[in-house]
Amino acid sequence: MCGINGIFSRTSATDLISIGSRMNALVQHRGPDDEGMAVFNEKMAFPKASPKSVKREDGINYLEYADSHSNDVYGFFGHQRLSILDLSALGHEPLADESGNYWLTYNGELYNYLEIKQELKELGVGFRSNTDAEVVLKAYVFWGKECLEKFNGMWAFAIYDVNKQEVFASRDRFGVKPFYYLLNEEDFAFSSEQKALVMSGLIPRKINKKAAFDYLAFASLENDPNGMFENIIELEPGHNLTFNYKNWALNVEQYYNLSFNRKKEKINPGKETKYIEDITALFKSAVDLRLRSDVLVGACLSGGIDSSAIVCQMADLGAKDIFTFTASSKKPEFDETDYANLVNEKIGAQSKLIYPEAGELLNDIEELVYAQDIPLFSTSTYAQFRVMKKVKETGVKVVLDGQGGDELFGGYLPYHINQWMDDVRSGNIVRLIKELKSFDSLSTGIQFFTKQYLKYYGIKKMPSVIYKKLIQKVQAEHQYIAHDLMRSYGNAGYKKSKKKPPKSLNGILKHEFYNARLKQYLKCEDRCSMWHSVEARVPFSDDIKLIEYVFNIPGSYKIQKGNKKYLLKEATEHLLPSGIYNRKDKMGYVTPNNQWIYSIKDDLKKYFTPDLEEYFNYEALMKDYDQFFNQVTIPENQRMFKFIAFAIWKKAYGL
Repeated sequence: MCGINGIFSRTSATDLISIGSRMNALVQHRGPDDEGMAVFNEKMAFPKASPKSVKREDGINYLEYADSHSNDVYGFFGHQRLSILDLSALGHEPLADESGNYWLTYNGELYNYLEIKQELKELGVGFRSNTDAEVVLKAYVFWGKECLEKFNGMWAFAIYDVNKQEVFASRDRFGVKPFYYLLNEEDFAFSSEQKALVMSGLIPRKINKKAAFDYLAFASLENDPNGMFENIIELEPGHNLTFNYKNWALNVEQYYNLSFNRKKEKINPGKETKYIEDITALFKSAVDLRLRSDVLVGACLSGGIDSSAIVCQMADLGAKDIFTFTASSKKPEFDETDYANLVNEKIGAQSKLIYPEAGELLNDIEELVYAQDIPLFSTSTYAQFRVMKKVKETGVKVVLDGQGGDELFGGYLPYHINQWMDDVRSGNIVRLIKELKSFDSLSTGIQFFTKQYLKYYGIKKMPSVIYKKLIQKVQAEHQYIAHDLMRSYGNAGYKKSKKKPPKSLNGILKHEFYNARLKQYLKCEDRCSMWHSVEARVPFSDDIKLIEYVFNIPGSYKIQKGNKKYLLKEATEHLLPSGIYNRKDKMGYVTPNNQWIYSIKDDLKKYFTPDLEEYFNYEALMKDYDQFFNQVTIPENQRMFKFIAFAIWKKAYGL
């Protein structure tokens, strides 16, 4: 796992090198083990040594280093390496093929690199290292962009073709690894993190006001490729990018679109057994591939089924002395330690418990926000941040984590309503009644069904005028948003989406996989882990074989007998402690958000300054500040937290 940067510029070469070096420094946390740079002109590439580069060895880049460069340099590749596979200097990047024409800067892990490497060897391709990066480069040189069809893993990389004067960049299918870029009349640039583009001096620091409104009004955070920073664009999951320097032309294309099963099917016991057996095998393979490493591999463990299944599978595959890392709480209603310990005791893990507190959050909050690149959703991000800090302190460089299990197998309570509507549409009333009876009583189930239906479906049939008034009434914090901001973006923001919501459970899950919860969770996973120079591997979010198989199982099999993630539970029952298998509730990285913010609200008030008037009504908010936080219900407190998070983010980035 690493940090990657690139610039292709019409400005002077001196500016290009100095800005590129600053960009590398801004993502050094992603790869502190080695720094690499290369510069390009029309005909040649020059590996450029830096004080932090590894000592030169035969095989690195396959070209001589150049202490000087020609005056017509226009391109730069930068790389910060976190050494995971082949810890030698042969893993140095940017990496070139033997011809010196193709250059790679790469962030990610290609888990099936050994299989692809063997295939290429049989086709006559030679290798000099044991890195997956060299496999990515050689695969592209041999097959072109079709090589992506063979990849199983997470990635964001760029390859420069010197002869064509062209950059090819790609992001993995599901967006585990980040890739941001900008294009104007003078510069094309990209990076693993937005901070490298805005804090390096490459472009002016400006807030995207539309994105700011969406966040403050609806807690919608970068659901659009145009994010919180103006002029910076996120390359979406499953997309490639091509930039031609000679023509100054950029093209973005989608190379992957996840298909899913839309059928409404009654349960077939024979099929169900086959599905469970196949998931058992695919899950085992997914975890096994993600244990490939030349450094110590541990795991994040919440005590929920996703992370518990991963840890138990690691042990079943023969992993020894597994370090597990758990965010614990002194407040019982937020603590999962007992569940995590069921797993720890079963496999003999070396458990590390982390107890984040409100005072610690206050001390770390500016660093936390800066690390994320974007404002926070809630304080739960801090729990993950502290877990990754403990991982680093323990000397573990790689952890497996359970992100994506809920979106893949149907793990959130609202998914019940999608499943039940499938039953209604397919006429499967017998099954619906059985599912409603899984509550305390049939009447309780019917009440829950009615409430959820009105919440998730009734609003779609509501007139827009009433919808707008309802939102303003329920979300009272909208009164604090600046009038000019509301006037510019409010009408569009309050309009209901004209897109019809997916009808099938799998359709909903795909939406969640790409556009909602998981997108934000993966961003937090990447920023929290990489800030502490830790690689997080997420089999539920990037194993192509497992994901495609599960999405092509009819949704009716995924939530059964009152059990969310029914298929995953059954597929991993042989691995799990009974207390985990029978568990019905879920938490994840939860923190006492409302209690924490209430306890430190006086200290946080300093972040509200008059220069925020452009975004919200400073005087009105200050007047109601104490009153608002005296209401310590979770929804009110979390909604108010948006204003704090935005103010801290604005300060952290000097906006």
